[in-house]
Amino acid sequence: MEVFAVTIFMSLAFAVLFAVLFLGERAQRKHRSLEQDSLLPLDDAPPAPARPSPPHS
Repeated sequence: MEVFAVTIFMSLAFAVLFAVLFLGERAQRKHRSLEQDSLLPLDDAPPAPARPSPPHS
C-alpha cells in the first residue's frame, strides 16, 4: 500500500512541476522559445534591419 501512496505523491509532484514550468515558459513572451533558438542555424533569411529609435525630446 505504501507503494501506491508514493506513486501518487510523485505523480502529483511531477504534474505540479510540469504546470509551473509550462506556465513560466509561457509568461516569458519577450524571449523566444527554445525551439525557435534551436532552429536559428538553419535560417537562410538575412537578418531584419534594425529599426531606428525615435528621437528623444
